[in-house]
Amino acid sequence: MNVMRRVACALALVVAAACNSTAPAVSSAKPGSIDMKEPRRMVGTENNVRVDAEIYGEDMIQGASISIKYDVTNQRSSPILIADLIAQTNYDPETRMVTIDIGSEIPGEELLPRLISIPSGARRSFNTGAHINIRMPLNSPWTPKPRALQLRVNFLGETAPFVKLIDIPERAVHDRQLAAELFPKWVEGNETVTTNALPMRWQGPRLSGIEEAPAAPPQRRRRPGG
Repeated sequence: MNVMRRVACALALVVAAACNSTAPAVSSAKPGSIDMKEPRRMVGTENNVRVDAEIYGEDMIQGASISIKYDVTNQRSSPILIADLIAQTNYDPETRMVTIDIGSEIPGEELLPRLISIPSGARRSFNTGAHINIRMPLNSPWTPKPRALQLRVNFLGETAPFVKLIDIPERAVHDRQLAAELFPKWVEGNETVTTNALPMRWQGPRLSGIEEAPAAPPQRRRRPGG
């Protein structure tokens, strides 16, 4: 499982640049980017780190992407770090919950992502997208369909071991030895904040244009000379 997730982390680095954006850190005393009056706002506070988020839309569509805007506020006395990775989705059929994971708790085997720092008492705003790809036979009438969505932000509270990755200009560093050294520290030091869940409408995969096009009516053969 760890090997598969580390491979997924490496693949996520390839497309992270096109999907993630972040603003510079600001004082937590300043207003954030999230509308606090939005009824479908998500919020979570754990380990002195707060996450406020908005999901655009009320539908989850298999094979489509969902846009997310979120603020991370560091209420600790020391900085925290978030991996600059594309968001990943996981599905729990027992709770019928889709979880969007921000930042992976397991680094790649060779590629290590840039770590974005949030100083003590600061807030940072992010925009990203998550691809909804649930690996279950959801078209089966016996498979429980997703009905809610939550956000889980992974972060590192210990910065010293990861200084080579903090706020670097590159999106990633290719260093197999460094990855091997940091792997146990990364897994052991990973912490999370999970937001409340929002009810969502589930839709199956969109049909292709060929499948959606109506069938052409059969042509009648003309009589010779008609």
